[in-house]
Amino acid sequence: MSEELNVSNPTSRRAVVKGAAWSVPVIAAAVAAPAAVASVNNLSVALTNPSTSLLSLHLLDSVSLITAQALVTVPNDVTYTNGAGAVSQNATITVTVARPGGINIPVGRARGFGVYSYDGVATPSAERTVTYQSAPIIGQFGMPTTTWTGVRPVTVNSNGTVNVPIEFGLAGVSTGVSISLLASFPITITVDLGTRTITGSGSISVPVGAGIL
Repeated sequence: MSEELNVSNPTSRRAVVKGAAWSVPVIAAAVAAPAAVASVNNLSVALTNPSTSLLSLHLLDSVSLITAQALVTVPNDVTYTNGAGAVSQNATITVTVARPGGINIPVGRARGFGVYSYDGVATPSAERTVTYQSAPIIGQFGMPTTTWTGVRPVTVNSNGTVNVPIEFGLAGVSTGVSISLLASFPITITVDLGTRTITGSGSISVPVGAGIL
């Protein structure tokens, strides 16, 4: 009885080992597939690294620079923070700067803010919109909402963080309207990755007497 076992066991072991060798790549492929999906699902975005200074701001679609006479606070970076799984793909990025709340300008126009450059490259006018409020007879008035939309690469290592510089400039026109309140412009960034959309927020703060709006 024991001899039969000794003869049959090597064959059985070879069969098991052979079967295991073929099964390993299948298991590895099954485990690797979810990681690519998880890389996008773990990504987040935020507007970060604000600075407060007497900024010299570009007037969009112009060669002019306007220097603030009071301390203006703006975010300087778009920060991508990732979990497990690298991300490297093009994404549609939209940055909207809304009108500040609590400031009523029924007649005349003031400037707002828009994206002057992203990752060190100036944004073309075709990617930006400036929208004022409007009314019959009065025409356009108040402060504008601006939007920039562009397709840009997003590359972040697994469990990594990347800061992409963003620069805001002045958008619209000023008719010399006096603004006697702190103006806080809400900013929203939306990054469409195809299978998932992520959002972040921030703000630009302009005190009374800055003389740039």
